[in-house]
Amino acid sequence: MKGNVFSTRWGIILVGASIGVMAPLLQKLGNPANMGICVACMERDIAGAVGFHRAAAVQYLRPEILGFVLGAFLSALAFREFRPRGGSAPVARFLLGVCAMVGALVFLGCPWRALLRLAGGDGNAILGLAGLATGIWIGTLFFKGGYSLGRSNAQSVSVGLLLPILMGGLLLLRIIYPPVEGQP
Repeated sequence: MKGNVFSTRWGIILVGASIGVMAPLLQKLGNPANMGICVACMERDIAGAVGFHRAAAVQYLRPEILGFVLGAFLSALAFREFRPRGGSAPVARFLLGVCAMVGALVFLGCPWRALLRLAGGDGNAILGLAGLATGIWIGTLFFKGGYSLGRSNAQSVSVGLLLPILMGGLLLLRIIYPPVEGQP
């Protein structure tokens, strides 16, 4: 098949249905209530696990993020689509990412978790979704006003390998030093 199946209507439906099934399934299998798949929360947990913060309740090396990164990397290799790209204005992109992450964590999660919280009866999720919609609206005003972060450019293979190697290293550490029940 030529082209990207995930950019087709059925590809988008398949991905949405997969996330819709996996998120509550992950909750049922032991993830915190109304969490399921929450990339913002899981990255916060990994930051704690590697010592960037000391909130003991959220210090956990989330296997889901390791799986997302390593799975995407292996998939890109398998389908010969591994072409590292990076954009101009890396500082602006980093700061916008920090703002997005802080915004997500203020409302206790990313859009997926907000939907799971809403489905679980948590009315605060409405404020989170309203904040997300407001942020998107403000972003579109910037785009309409001519703001651009510039085009993405091809990068060296070493840049593309950086995150998979980091996540592979974290996975290796988790295998060598598994979590001990009752230990921080």
